[in-house]
Amino acid sequence: MDISISKIGKNRVFRDNLRFEVTPELLFKPRFTSSGQNEELIKETQGFSFYVEYMEEMPKPALMIMKTYCLSSKSIGQITDAPEDLLWGAVRETGVKDIVGMYPLNKPLADWIKSRIEAHAS
Repeated sequence: MDISISKIGKNRVFRDNLRFEVTPELLFKPRFTSSGQNEELIKETQGFSFYVEYMEEMPKPALMIMKTYCLSSKSIGQITDAPEDLLWGAVRETGVKDIVGMYPLNKPLADWIKSRIEAHAS
């Protein structure tokens, strides 16, 4: 689903559950649960997060939204109005590590997202 950053900025549930610290690397970290740890492992990644998707066959990177609930994750949308130069910056950042074409946000892109969401929160 294509969505603008201004539209998600207006969604309080999204804003209240947005997790900038959740990266593709953290999301795909192996988690082996025992009965006592289950709740802690679920809380580690639960909520909404962003990542940049890019593979060589794609014409340009895309800013994606991931929803994680009870250790199950799925991409739920693509932000249509993200500046392409910021997306390329996240993909090409020195030392960045992708997980199957999923790149973490870098600071400039995260700052842009935060500013756009704050500007449209009401």
